[in-house]
Amino acid sequence: MPTPPIRLSAPMPFELWLVPLAAGRPEDGTLLDEQERERAARFAFERDRRRYVAAHVALRRLLGQRTGRAPDALRFETGAFGKPRLRGELSCAFSLSHSDDHALIAISAGDEVGVDLEPLRPLPDIDALARQCLAKRECFHLDATPVAERELAFLRAWTRKEACLKALGTGLQVEPASFEAGIDTSELQVRIDTPEGVREVVVHSLSPMPGWVAALAWAPRTPKEGVPGDSSNLYIAR
Repeated sequence: MPTPPIRLSAPMPFELWLVPLAAGRPEDGTLLDEQERERAARFAFERDRRRYVAAHVALRRLLGQRTGRAPDALRFETGAFGKPRLRGELSCAFSLSHSDDHALIAISAGDEVGVDLEPLRPLPDIDALARQCLAKRECFHLDATPVAERELAFLRAWTRKEACLKALGTGLQVEPASFEAGIDTSELQVRIDTPEGVREVVVHSLSPMPGWVAALAWAPRTPKEGVPGDSSNLYIAR
């Protein structure tokens, strides 16, 4: 039997769920639509296929609970920059991130949302990664961080940036080094120059479990992304 999702503490009005991916059953894939099954079949390794199926089945089940619809009846579409969203449910927004044997899912009826999840691990090329991904002041703060804490600081910065870009739905069409999200755990309001103009995002670091780093970000929905005057949102999944 799959291990059920674990609800984590999160800022209101968000739901945040940690999903273990190691124990998915083959029949769980029947909940997925044709596009999801085709994508799952393209994975070269069974381990990666199983993780993908388990993460997306968990997402469907949680969204089904939220909307009162059958998980296998949910349909997804993509927004302006290719971000997935739930068709016909403008008031239900979501974000999915998965890494190794765990996934993180955020659901809300409020602002647009993004999450990112990474395991804490050695980064032998951390200096090159920092020059590529971090803003100038973030690089300065990383250089001033004790050596034993630099991997944690970099991964915290990276998850914060990823969460921000997922919340906006731009992905890496916006350069991560072009804005500051911070390398510490403090909640921060971030201004990001996107193809649609400057947007503001709030980012919040998370500690989902020992040895893992995560971040949650949220942003007001623009009129172009939904019904004018409606404060509900459509959320991105990876």
